[in-house]
Amino acid sequence: MPPGPTGKTRADGAREKFLRGATAIQELIEPMVTGQPYPIKGLVVYGTNLLHTVPNVPRTKQALQKLDFVMAIDVLPQDHIAWADVVLPEATYLERYDELWACGHKTPYIALREPAIEPPGQAKPGWWMARELGMRLGLEDFFPFKTAEEYLNTRLSSLGLNLDKLREQEGIVIQKGKPYIADFETGDQPAFPTDSGKVELYSEALAHAGQPPLPVFTPPAEPPDGFFRLLYGRHPLHTFAKTQNTPILNELFSENEVWLNEDVAAKLGIQNGAYVRLENMDGVREGPVRVKVTQRIRPDAVYMVHGFGHNAPGMKRAHKKGASDAALQTHYALDPVSGGAGLRVNFVRLVKEV
Repeated sequence: MPPGPTGKTRADGAREKFLRGATAIQELIEPMVTGQPYPIKGLVVYGTNLLHTVPNVPRTKQALQKLDFVMAIDVLPQDHIAWADVVLPEATYLERYDELWACGHKTPYIALREPAIEPPGQAKPGWWMARELGMRLGLEDFFPFKTAEEYLNTRLSSLGLNLDKLREQEGIVIQKGKPYIADFETGDQPAFPTDSGKVELYSEALAHAGQPPLPVFTPPAEPPDGFFRLLYGRHPLHTFAKTQNTPILNELFSENEVWLNEDVAAKLGIQNGAYVRLENMDGVREGPVRVKVTQRIRPDAVYMVHGFGHNAPGMKRAHKKGASDAALQTHYALDPVSGGAGLRVNFVRLVKEV
């Protein structure tokens, strides 16, 4: 990647402010708002719902207002689509070829995902969009393949395979190999991607960078009186904030709940199944959301399934169902090594519905 206008490679601080790590997306919002260390004028949003992913939703909306151009590529009319200047409808996973799935597990394998049906209307696969945009920008050399099949066959040819052979094996080819497993019969030793080639409990690289070479426990802040730590997580039926509008999945799990300790619920006079609003330390409110009274959570915390609380009328099944944990995340803790955001540092109180 070429350096930016100020000579800095990354506006999000990765590999400069932070020792290593992938894109810290929440750290890209600030340059969009302030123009520092250099202005960001445009954004392409692909495969993610910004308003259910990035903490501090009002700041994200402010950043979107500052940009000159926003393009969104998605399969659904989700919340962030309304902020885009251009929307490109993508084919779903059942309507497109995807990149080969190469897994280096104990038994390595290569798997193929290919379209089962044609995409509806003007929907197109993401690879087609990228190629067409590249061709219009004069970047033909970067897109030598005209079709997804041609690209995949070229990749598979290095292994003596092609799409037809993959299909003959029902889309999966088992590979030989034992990653990270020592072969004790031959005396081979496992190798790891570290300087020593071994498992490292003490990191020389972190010590050299002035960071703790061994993990250091930092006690989390305690919730203020009347508040609970907001925890969130996944549900086995849903994928992030992408599947709440899917008919069958919505029918099976149509709205999230807020888990509340049974003893705490008794003290607060809140019944199982009652609806409440959640209000965080900054006065942001979400809901109404149904309470699940349970002993399977500690008394100083509440828990929600992530991905609900959509404010998108086009998603008729998911619109206004449940509450958004992302909207309540107005604070986050920043990891100085990777730039990753710790989001379970927000506190909420329960407000009974009148």
